[in-house]
Amino acid sequence: MKLMTYLLSRAKETSTWRGLVLVATACEIYLSPEQSEAVVVVGLALAGLIGAVFPDGNTSKEEDRHDENC
Repeated sequence: MKLMTYLLSRAKETSTWRGLVLVATACEIYLSPEQSEAVVVVGLALAGLIGAVFPDGNTSKEEDRHDENC
């Protein structure tokens, strides 16, 4: 039960998804150089997109404090 709670908590974090994309990108072992380059480009683009689209965990707390001060 604790393991499931831990895994679900991690699944809600953007850093987990970025890490999974980057690990999957690094696992492209048996590909031609052209395919490897394409996989790396797509993997980095996905990691960047995840970072740009989804908020970090601490952002909402900072925004709440900012809203209270305004």
